[in-house]
Amino acid sequence: MGMKILIVDDNPAHSELAARRLIREGWEVSVTDKAEPTQEFKNYDFLLLDYSMPLRSGLDVLKMLKDMEITTPVIFLTGHGNEMIASEAIKQGAYDYVVKDTQLLYLERLPSIIREAKSKHELIETNRFLIQELRRANERLQKMTFTDEMTGIYNYRFMTRQVETEIQRAFRYSKPLSVCIIDIDKFKEINDRFGHPTGDVVLKEIAQILKDATRNVDYVGRYAGDEFIIIFPDTPLADAVRLAERIRSKVAEHSFKSHDQFVSSTISIGVADFDMKRRKTTDDLVDAADKCLYQAKRAGRNRVFSSLRVLEKKAAELVAPPSA
Repeated sequence: MGMKILIVDDNPAHSELAARRLIREGWEVSVTDKAEPTQEFKNYDFLLLDYSMPLRSGLDVLKMLKDMEITTPVIFLTGHGNEMIASEAIKQGAYDYVVKDTQLLYLERLPSIIREAKSKHELIETNRFLIQELRRANERLQKMTFTDEMTGIYNYRFMTRQVETEIQRAFRYSKPLSVCIIDIDKFKEINDRFGHPTGDVVLKEIAQILKDATRNVDYVGRYAGDEFIIIFPDTPLADAVRLAERIRSKVAEHSFKSHDQFVSSTISIGVADFDMKRRKTTDDLVDAADKCLYQAKRAGRNRVFSSLRVLEKKAAELVAPPSA
């Protein structure tokens, strides 16, 4: 397939001779003496750009092409004694340069120079494509590594690492941090009564509710089986409890549809916050939230329990008068 080439040169004699030589190669050649790039430059396979023009230099045009994100490959045309300028053009993105001589011998070399530049351009584009594909593959691999396949949210591996990261950040910057563990109430009964496909629908839709109900700064993940975990960075316990209550309410109000039948479900939530004395490690913090979850289950399910509430309950038991 023939190439489309644009010659940008204010010397009509030189540009006409160059055009004739390139047309002999079967290429489509256009000529302009205006050193004013337009988006039309993208329609060409190559630009032959002269350095010495009255309004602006070829180097100025190169910079304009870059600013306009025009990536059409450029071959720089310059006169004798301007090899340093040509070298600068290469640094600015030109693929090659041609020194114009008075005997016009450069015209015979021009087609081979363009072909070499074309091969170089194709190699660069191929490498760029491969790099992009490698980046996409790495992103897919990373997503697979840290994403739960069924629900599309973060998995246990990612969430345990992120809890550790957030604990370190909370410690370093004296920021609050809260974590909640969520369990689907009577999930086994849903599977037994309606079948595992319906149970999968409930898992997926609850995961989506958790994502929709949380903030961009929060982390939502599947912890194990029918359990989920949410990390609330820079969030005091009282605020985390309010967020958890909102989540609990949304799940309770939601109808899960599977095979033309609607299923209702609820969740129980345990919330705990980072504490340098009692909950300063990942295990300590998650275990505290898990114990609160257990309290929520014991209290009747479909409710939120926090470490604050557990502490308040114990304090109330200590000050309560003895029964008569």
